[in-house]
Amino acid sequence: MDLVFHPSRQEMYPWGDPVVTVDPGPLGPRLCGEFRPGHFRGVLTVVARLFNLFRPRVAVFGQKDYQQAVLIRRMVRDLDLEVEVRLGPIVREADGLAMSSRNVFLSLEERAHAAGIHRSLLRVQGAFEAGERSLGVLQRLLVRELETHDLLKLQYGEIVHPESLEPLDPVGPGAVVAVAVHCGTTRLIDNVVLSGETHGSAPA
Repeated sequence: MDLVFHPSRQEMYPWGDPVVTVDPGPLGPRLCGEFRPGHFRGVLTVVARLFNLFRPRVAVFGQKDYQQAVLIRRMVRDLDLEVEVRLGPIVREADGLAMSSRNVFLSLEERAHAAGIHRSLLRVQGAFEAGERSLGVLQRLLVRELETHDLLKLQYGEIVHPESLEPLDPVGPGAVVAVAVHCGTTRLIDNVVLSGETHGSAPA
């Protein structure tokens, strides 16, 4: 039997906004956190509450929100929560665009340009597989490919350690190429793990 728990905010917090929250620590301000202050504090707080309500044995989070999965995995480890966190693979459209509820806000022209996000990641992946390990070179490849699409405005494009989310130089296997771009008024994120597994267990 499949069940869906879809509570309202009132049901989750009947006494009002929580006073005690989960601090994401130094991982929080990295990548998306720099542009969305407080976001991951809210994510970790509500996920911790859900874990306490349901006591799941396994929880699956999508790779597209890679930083979120890393933070949840770290929370589980640091707070000794008895749940196995797994990383679900990114599901893509036929042109490579990562599936997201935000894709419906793209115009036809924007949608065509948005497919360039995945192509930029593949460009970096190809160079890495060909032997390139310089952070600077790989980042320039990423940016140059994105710049060929006029409607894509880069917010960040980084190649980071899979756990610390700090830049890696030289770049090694398992590094994560993560990007956030604005396409028109829509913010899109995507990533690829270089020569690493993209599904199964979250980074340990």
